[in-house]
Amino acid sequence: MVIFEKITENDLEFVNFIRNMYAAEFLHDSRTFTLEQTKEWYKKTNPNYLIIRYCDTRIGYVRLSNYSEQNKSIMVGADIAPEYKGQGIGKLTYQKLIPYLFEKYSLNKISLEVLSTNIVAINLYKKVGFKYEGTKREEVYKNGNWVDSIVMSILKSEY
Repeated sequence: MVIFEKITENDLEFVNFIRNMYAAEFLHDSRTFTLEQTKEWYKKTNPNYLIIRYCDTRIGYVRLSNYSEQNKSIMVGADIAPEYKGQGIGKLTYQKLIPYLFEKYSLNKISLEVLSTNIVAINLYKKVGFKYEGTKREEVYKNGNWVDSIVMSILKSEY
């Protein structure tokens, strides 16, 4: 069973580790951060992050941003700890996350951005119902190359 909990200060080392693991290859922002920097960020921003638990084990986190009550929309991203990848947990997470967000925030639309080089994630998003919206060409400079950012979304009427 997948459940979502609001991030706490006790989760910061876990979140910092996963974020730093994926920064170079999968995230739009390649920077890595010390635990102290992550604690500072947490205190300053009070981020809208959720911890993902699977069978009572912390397995990843969800980033929520750009929430608009007026437009009934939100941006989402999730990172699963490396040891849980390839087991179908990412798919299960999104299958639970999508209705959770539609209901909790009374949304019409959930959006995300993914690097064009992250084929595994793009395929996952398609499987759970996200549709291609567009491409931000050469949006991110990563490892000496320009990489496109793919915009995808799912509407409440499609879910």
